[in-house]
Amino acid sequence: MSGVGSWKYDILKDEFSGTQEMFQIYGIESRDFKGDFNSTLKLIHPEDQSKIQKAMERHLKGESSEFEFRILQPDGSVKHVLGRGEPIFDQNGQVISVLGTLQDISQNKILELELRKSYKILAQAQALASFGSWEMDLTDWRIYWSEEAYKIFGVTPEQLNNSYQKFLKLVHPEDVIKIETLLKNPSQKPCELGFRIIRPDGAVRNIFELVEFIFTEDGQPIFVYGTIQDVTEKIELERAVRRKQEKINLMKKRFEALVQKSTDVFEIIAPDGTIKYISDASEKVIGYKPEERIGKKIYEYYEGKELEKITGMVNFVLNESREIQSDIVFTTKKGSKVVLEVHMQNLLTEPAVEGIVVNFRDITKRVEMTKEISYLATHDQLTGLPNRNLLNKHLETKCQGLLEQAPFALMLLDIDSFNYINYALGYSLSDQLILEVARRLSSHFGEEELVFHFSGDQFALIVQSLSKLEEYREFAQKVIQLLSQPFKVDNYELHITVSIGISIYPRDGKDWEQLIKYAHIALLRAKNEGKNKYKFYSPDIDIHSYKQFELHNDLPKAIENGELNLYYQPIVNLKDNQILGAEALVSWEHPSWGTVAARQFTALAEETGLIVTIGKWLLREVCKTYKQWLKDKLPKIKVSISISKSQFFEKDFVENVKGIIAEFGLEPDFLIMEISGKNLPETDKIASDLQKLQALGIEIALVEFGTTCLASLNSLKIDYLKINRAISKNILTDPTHAVTTKYLIKTAQELEIKFIAAGIETSEQLAYLRRLKCLLGQGAIYSRPLPAKDFEKILNKKKCKPQAYVRDEKADYEEKREFFRINFHSLLEGEMTILKLKGKNVNVGNTKVLIKDIGPGGYALSAILNCLWKNI
Repeated sequence: MSGVGSWKYDILKDEFSGTQEMFQIYGIESRDFKGDFNSTLKLIHPEDQSKIQKAMERHLKGESSEFEFRILQPDGSVKHVLGRGEPIFDQNGQVISVLGTLQDISQNKILELELRKSYKILAQAQALASFGSWEMDLTDWRIYWSEEAYKIFGVTPEQLNNSYQKFLKLVHPEDVIKIETLLKNPSQKPCELGFRIIRPDGAVRNIFELVEFIFTEDGQPIFVYGTIQDVTEKIELERAVRRKQEKINLMKKRFEALVQKSTDVFEIIAPDGTIKYISDASEKVIGYKPEERIGKKIYEYYEGKELEKITGMVNFVLNESREIQSDIVFTTKKGSKVVLEVHMQNLLTEPAVEGIVVNFRDITKRVEMTKEISYLATHDQLTGLPNRNLLNKHLETKCQGLLEQAPFALMLLDIDSFNYINYALGYSLSDQLILEVARRLSSHFGEEELVFHFSGDQFALIVQSLSKLEEYREFAQKVIQLLSQPFKVDNYELHITVSIGISIYPRDGKDWEQLIKYAHIALLRAKNEGKNKYKFYSPDIDIHSYKQFELHNDLPKAIENGELNLYYQPIVNLKDNQILGAEALVSWEHPSWGTVAARQFTALAEETGLIVTIGKWLLREVCKTYKQWLKDKLPKIKVSISISKSQFFEKDFVENVKGIIAEFGLEPDFLIMEISGKNLPETDKIASDLQKLQALGIEIALVEFGTTCLASLNSLKIDYLKINRAISKNILTDPTHAVTTKYLIKTAQELEIKFIAAGIETSEQLAYLRRLKCLLGQGAIYSRPLPAKDFEKILNKKKCKPQAYVRDEKADYEEKREFFRINFHSLLEGEMTILKLKGKNVNVGNTKVLIKDIGPGGYALSAILNCLWKNI
């Protein structure tokens, strides 16, 4: 209905909601409406806010009220609004919400104010109006006026000189005939006469006269007299009043028309349910014309639970005299079902109504949309399976205080190496694979077991029909066998392997979040042990597995939280110690586990697909640093970065590299990109991308290579060969490593490929490599990896001389223990559990340790965990 909006205030939630008409009255968009009482109050004119607060206080006491207030519009204008509110009670008689309406009465208010003003002026004119008197002898047609009459006509006695003819000249030409007709037809009774005059100053005035004739005994008029009054202002006011009334009548007609055209249906029923009135919108909303329903009982159109609802609503408003609202399903005349939002209010005591007012609208689409939104929020769009949100809710329900709840298992299933399928075949085909896996799982399970799409390439199953651990093992193996059968996707026949992590309620925990966490830890352990494996969670799970779980969960936020750091290690000319380049190395400063080297999280990054994001971050950071070096006029060098094989599967890999370098206005020829030859797939795309990178001026270094890679050195056109720290470390003690290094250096020289030896730590290793005429090297003997600011100090010197190097594990530590120690000649084996990590309860272990000595102050371990002790 235009100008009329409905609203509801949920007291318990402090939540306002309303119809679109309400937002139009407030002059705001629904998306800008915050929906709480204080935010709504701020939309009210400041002078009227206390009035609304008092009205709401009355509502909270269970009282209905009606109130006028003003609303400030965004353009600065003011709307006058008539508000009504009715409290809604629960079964205990407590007010739980308030329902109400808003009506825009701005136009009526303006008209009312103008009418009041007009009536006031009219009343003043009547009170202050001066009457004049006159008389005329019909025997000589001389006219005599009082002083007030002269003022009304705007003349002096001298100007008129008692002349009737001069008086007629003051009368409006069109009205002279009225005067003459009156005098020619004298009345025996007093009569009224209205006419216009034109004053000497040109002003036109409206005159009202009361006239009476005096007759002779034979009936001849001999004398006439009367009163005269200037009614110009009165007539103008009467005209204005008529115009305003016409506008009001028009507005009423429009209002009535809008009610009939509205999508809201208005109905008035008697206490016994007889329909007394219904608006024309009835036919549009429920299919019945008004005449088809008027005179019938409202109960005839409902049955079952809906009949109980409508009956209860009528009884409520009759007994409580308060408004009520409910959603009711109605069967239309054509037999279709619609959902009606029904408001009902007792207005039996209102003379203009004398009935129960029922207002309803069709909210079927809104209800369907709400259901659809709820479905989308709890189901995966691709597979149609229940999603992680619904899994969480389902687990929470099953775990909530039900001590007698039968045991069940949560199984998390992950498709192994799914990211490689994604990169190789594209997202469209990988989505089809996910869909096929979902169909196979849901077709084999779903009654006693519940299947969920957990995320990406992960699914979850709740298995609740088994009781023994062996049965869960058989079930997990059954799932693996089911998914081991090939999948037909487009023109491909795909074979996949999966890993499964299992946690069991209540053995592993009675909290749904714990069950998911433990299943996830078990899943990571299964993935570490190979393909098509399943693992049960166990409190004895090793610390490394728990650490992998923590890193897996926290890696997606590492870049956002600024936890990744970049270090630089110089690459040196072994002949003259000239710094020719630097290798950029990434480390992760984890809040719990301390510094995590790239080799510890690279596999996780590849598995989760984050390796591409981290690779772009690394390239941007290197470009930003190198740009600053050039600005600071530091020597130009090559910078080497590692590229994962997964990055080559990125569709626009080379274009993205080119774009990032261009962001910083750099030429690409300062870069060396290291690629691993270990399991590097030889595809046309990789070969093409390598050629494109080299065409830009970027050099390529091959590391971790095997015989296959060496055989294709010429076709790959590699610029550098690089041996890793493991080979350099054993170059003097392992004959195989010595011969291999000698052969590789010679091969590189013959192919005119530059050779880099990484991990040089001792002067003996350095001397041996120099004898083999190895050109380039890096390692702790020159410098550990350094932050950019520290590396700049070395770079500024242009040279980096070798220095004596002692590994940390060989350093002597001073014994500072206060108590005596008992040393074990044979190390004692023990187990360790970490109870807390950085103040957080973790309770993970047991991990095997070797105890060197023991005393009242503690014990010394010889085993070194893959985490920082300072963080435990």
